[in-house]
Amino acid sequence: MNQSFWKSHLPSLLLVAADVVGFALCWTLAYKLRALMEPLLGPLNEIDPYWKIMPVIVAVGVINAGLFGLYRTRRRLSSLASWGALLKVGYHYALYMMVVGYFVREFELGRLVILFATVFSFLWLVLSRQTFRAIKSAAYKRGQGLVRAAIVGTGELASQVEENLRHHPEIGFELLGFISHPEEPGGAIPSDRLLGSAQETADLVRQNGIEELFVAIPQLSQHEQLNLINLGRNPGLRIQLVSDLFGVIASRAKVDEINAFPVITLRDGHLPRPHAAAKRLLDLAVAGFGCFVWLLFFHWWISLWIRRDSPGPVFFTQQRVGRDGRLFTIYKYRTMSTQAKQYEVAPTSTEDPRVTRAGAWLRKTSLDELPQLWNVLRGDMSMVGPRPEMPFIVEQYQEWEKRRLDVKPGITGLWQVIGRKNLPLHLNMQYDFYYISNQSILLDLEILIRTVPAVIYGRGAF
Repeated sequence: MNQSFWKSHLPSLLLVAADVVGFALCWTLAYKLRALMEPLLGPLNEIDPYWKIMPVIVAVGVINAGLFGLYRTRRRLSSLASWGALLKVGYHYALYMMVVGYFVREFELGRLVILFATVFSFLWLVLSRQTFRAIKSAAYKRGQGLVRAAIVGTGELASQVEENLRHHPEIGFELLGFISHPEEPGGAIPSDRLLGSAQETADLVRQNGIEELFVAIPQLSQHEQLNLINLGRNPGLRIQLVSDLFGVIASRAKVDEINAFPVITLRDGHLPRPHAAAKRLLDLAVAGFGCFVWLLFFHWWISLWIRRDSPGPVFFTQQRVGRDGRLFTIYKYRTMSTQAKQYEVAPTSTEDPRVTRAGAWLRKTSLDELPQLWNVLRGDMSMVGPRPEMPFIVEQYQEWEKRRLDVKPGITGLWQVIGRKNLPLHLNMQYDFYYISNQSILLDLEILIRTVPAVIYGRGAF
């Protein structure tokens, strides 16, 4: 095998080897933990049947991880997408383990052993992949392993692509610059960041070693699109066509055909009743636990701090627009002085004079939003969804923006965990539309998990 093969596949092979060892250890640890519980739960059969079935357990784990792309180390995923893959692997691994336990009943495998092994294996996958991502991120910071990329286009869409690449350094792109195109005259990109013109694209790719091209030009003619796509025939070059149409980007587009003519069907974002019921149960479980922790550990000292820092009530209430345009009262800890008007645009800077000292810290840590857990329990809000807006802002919505009112507003959401309040409004809309059209329990879990580090590090919070 040549050197390029090992360079491309060695990380994947190392992950497979690590998982073989990891799944075996998790299975053994699960048995040992159950054995320690014998005084409470009764006797456990001997370990021999567990040794015999271990190769099957390990094989199921490795194959399951492979099916969901956990060994495709060259695939560039955002951290959110990676969490989604891990949750899918964990869910299916639990199902496969139950199937294994059912079909090998002669081994009399303990149910708790299977349960513990499932949990330990999922934790192993999370820990190993997070470690792998940390190693890759450290390499990216040193300039190692980056994919050399360029953007074809110089307008607003090209700027959005650049901003998204900056917000996802973990994907590992090195943006070399922009390539201008005659179908997009002018633009917001400085001339010193231009690599050249579209007519020189093939030469620019060779000269700069470009491995990935993002074509970000709205309404690019079909002829020019095909010319650029044709460059993808060059070995080592990947072409990405970027659309600026919210409905296409955000929706679950289904490709179909009518008499061999391809069409795209855009699906709506309404959840089936069973999924909606499951989402409500998730909201009640998370909000109920959150309320218990909030009232037990946080409320008393936050209330004391607010009262000592500035005169006025502890809570701030305001009318917000919920699902289908219904008004409801939102609850938050007061973070601004009582002289501030009740309905104004929210602060966008830590230097806003309306914000109190206590309020600045509460907003930075997002603790001011803890009372909204009560809104979730009442059914006004969900744990995950678009942020609820004030009525005067909703009155200014255009028709396409009103789609945000198709779902319950949420405490957290997709754009909050990816970039939070430091993202411009038009990008927030795209993330909200993506969530609305792709909402699911799995996506909610991904966002809730990603909310924790976003809050801890306070990214973009004011």
